[in-house]
Amino acid sequence: MRFQLGRTIFKIIVLSCLASVTTQCADRATSVQKQFPGVCAKDLGVGNNTSAWMVGCGKANDAGDFYLFTWNGSKWDMMTGFGSDIAVEPNGTPWITNSSGQIYRGKGNNQWEQVAGCARDIAVGNDSVWVLGCKQVGAKDFEIFSWQNSQWNQVEGAAARIAVEPNGTPWIVNSSGQIYKRSGNSWQQISGCAKDIGVGENGSAWILGCKPAGAGGFEILSRQGSKWTTLPGAATGIAVEPNGTPWVISIEGKVFRL
Repeated sequence: MRFQLGRTIFKIIVLSCLASVTTQCADRATSVQKQFPGVCAKDLGVGNNTSAWMVGCGKANDAGDFYLFTWNGSKWDMMTGFGSDIAVEPNGTPWITNSSGQIYRGKGNNQWEQVAGCARDIAVGNDSVWVLGCKQVGAKDFEIFSWQNSQWNQVEGAAARIAVEPNGTPWIVNSSGQIYKRSGNSWQQISGCAKDIGVGENGSAWILGCKPAGAGGFEILSRQGSKWTTLPGAATGIAVEPNGTPWVISIEGKVFRL
């Protein structure tokens, strides 16, 4: 499937390929993938200034981990380590979890520092880290924790996906598709149904809805005031820059910046 956004202008994998949706531009994206085999995405995290990291499609082991890549401005560079989920601080620092639930924070110079705990999903803001722990609640949800005072503190509730605003406010989606935003010491339900979520500053939120679209993808929606607006296209994953700009993973594993 060619990922059709229905917009006149967008950026495809090669971020300099900013042009109308044409065969030439699409072919250029395909060419870059051929030059760097296996560079498609399973998960994606973005920070400021298009600092992007992804968990690629190339298996690193049989346990469910994949190789890691970062965007250098013209292509995806493979990095050391591997993981299953990734999130990026606004300053560009990556955090990963692997299939064993181990948590790592990037230290620069292609190095990783292990952080205590066990996680199935992770989200980070400015000086804030939230995870879905390894203990399952119900059929498909997991416990929720926030990192405070050098330790993990459990927060009530359970979820399947989590995202965090730059200011540290978490949003969650549970296995039933219900959406919640943290407000004080409780969760405030937000209308809508989601499979995945990404949030930026000032409450800007994007989701993959519960309605299937394409062969294995889901519809893309952005929150406008108190309503969700559907965009053309389909995706399997989503991440949002601090300024609210979304990135999505197409059904083919290609990365798009909307």
